[in-house]
Amino acid sequence: MTWLHKLGVGGALVSGLLVCAAPAPAVPLKAMPLGGEASLTLSAEARLRYDAHEQGQLVRGNSYRQGLFRGILGADLRLNPQVRVYGEIGTGQVDGRRNIATANFQNTVSLQQLFVEARGRLGPAQVGAMLGRQEFADGPRQLISLSDGPNLHRSWNGLRVYAQHQGLRVGAFDLRATRPGRGGFDEAVNHAERLQGLNASWLVPADGGPNTYLDPFWMHSENPSFRFGGQLGRDVRDTWGLRLWGRKGGLGFDWTLAHQTGRYLGREVAAWGLFAVHSLALSDQGWKPRLTAHIDIATGGGAYGSGRLKGFNPLYASSAYLGEGQFLALSNLLMIAPGLSVSPTPVTTLSVEYGFARRFDPQDAAYAGGMRAYAGTQGLPGRQIGGLLRVVGTWALSAQLSLFLNHERFDASELLRRAGLHSGSYSHVGATWRY
Repeated sequence: MTWLHKLGVGGALVSGLLVCAAPAPAVPLKAMPLGGEASLTLSAEARLRYDAHEQGQLVRGNSYRQGLFRGILGADLRLNPQVRVYGEIGTGQVDGRRNIATANFQNTVSLQQLFVEARGRLGPAQVGAMLGRQEFADGPRQLISLSDGPNLHRSWNGLRVYAQHQGLRVGAFDLRATRPGRGGFDEAVNHAERLQGLNASWLVPADGGPNTYLDPFWMHSENPSFRFGGQLGRDVRDTWGLRLWGRKGGLGFDWTLAHQTGRYLGREVAAWGLFAVHSLALSDQGWKPRLTAHIDIATGGGAYGSGRLKGFNPLYASSAYLGEGQFLALSNLLMIAPGLSVSPTPVTTLSVEYGFARRFDPQDAAYAGGMRAYAGTQGLPGRQIGGLLRVVGTWALSAQLSLFLNHERFDASELLRRAGLHSGSYSHVGATWRY
């Protein structure tokens, strides 16, 4: 490597000559030197959102409004290039139905994260470990996420290790869920709710393209209070899967196949899910239109009977995947959702999609978010659940401030109407500031 290749951001090579640029101004509260190799970086986030529910949970008359606020303060203490300590506290506030809001929405103050990370080299590989309370979302968003919809993210307690070299990354984790309280620093570790596993990511060889990855994974989950088919109890599952994702030219793709085994309330579990997300750029000029589509298949069956349970458990899926309105869940579901996304300006995006939802097993119930069964739908004839319209827009006013809007309209099918349910909608507008 020549000295020119070692050149950092303090200069540029123009027409064969070295041109020195003025150093970028220091950002306040970032990488503050503490002596030696130590430094401290402070961060913050504030999110303000206004929600409107019309016939929430598809129940006539269940219409209400809520104001939501998220406040986060973080500190990243780097002792040296190999060791850092990260901490984060958060608050969540609700205006409207405050008394019944769960602790991840209404929370005086919570210790969201506090972990130590150590990293270094083992031969040619980069290795590392994170120990303590931490957020975790290393996997398909149909199975694992930060849970960004509520005011406070989901967090875990335990150990995560990783190693990477060239086109290969491997990881392992052993985590226990954080059980939040509504007061001040009253969260606890729920040792009965566990998430363990192994994952990896390979850069697919040249004929697959330089931006294509194959991710095998195994997740072992234990949830003592999983709700399914009108029952609440212990769910123990092993989820094995493969994810192939990447981009080839204007085509983006993200495919996941997952198989589940285990036991729920003593019953054997055998379930699977297939999720295929695509986007295709029609033009890189003007509004840069892009066609989108996702196809979701998640098995169902057996929840209201005996013997083998075939209902898929979406574990800790992203609420944004099927909509913050929580009209649908990734269980007993067949869905196709075509859409279109445009960027009217370099800092704005607008997307619209319409999903057609059916039941995988017509004898099992249709499910809403949180695996809440739509009461009375089990056993009713018919597969059609309904149609879900989603409109999402974002506007980045600056590097720190962004505005967003979301509207969802669920058109209930005849099946749901026979069960006494109705069409409903959910909308929100808000702003996020990050520093």
